[in-house]
Amino acid sequence: MFTKITSAIKSLFDRFSLILSFFTVILVLSVDYFTGEPIQFPIFYALPVGMLAWKNYKITSYVTAILMASARVFFHILWKDEAFLFNIISNAFITSLALSLYAFFLNKISEKNEYLKKSVYMLEGILPICSVCKKIRDEDGNYQKVDEFITNHSQAQFSNSLCPECAKEFYPNYFKEKMKFKTKESYKNDSN
Repeated sequence: MFTKITSAIKSLFDRFSLILSFFTVILVLSVDYFTGEPIQFPIFYALPVGMLAWKNYKITSYVTAILMASARVFFHILWKDEAFLFNIISNAFITSLALSLYAFFLNKISEKNEYLKKSVYMLEGILPICSVCKKIRDEDGNYQKVDEFITNHSQAQFSNSLCPECAKEFYPNYFKEKMKFKTKESYKNDSN
């Protein structure tokens, strides 16, 4: 139940992130304005800025950070609280700087997250494999060799080698000579 709700919220956020961020800006600024000067909500300014930064709206997140901090100065003017205007402007500058840094770092984390999602591709689930030739059926219903399938569906690469059992079966003469050579070498090494 919880995972369904979470996936529905994520899907909604993915589709309408810009609009949701805009409404969050309006909501946070409205609550901040109507609660008045003594109660401040600058910590909630991080919510829409973070939403925009996470979805890689870089410039929009920086502009939102600056505008939301500037809105606090405008609120003080509307409240006719101009006694400490220098302090109010200084606080707005510090808030906009902090929100911009937050947006910058959150954007970097989001970019790394996307990079990792693309570079780490795991094969999951049940793979339909032929019980005789060991080829795997792909999404289109075509059968591919195991190494081809894994190469096409992941970042893995293959190199060719020969296991001892196959060497005995397919190259018995070479395998016997190789074993004689190893036996002579091991005998020489043991005698020293």
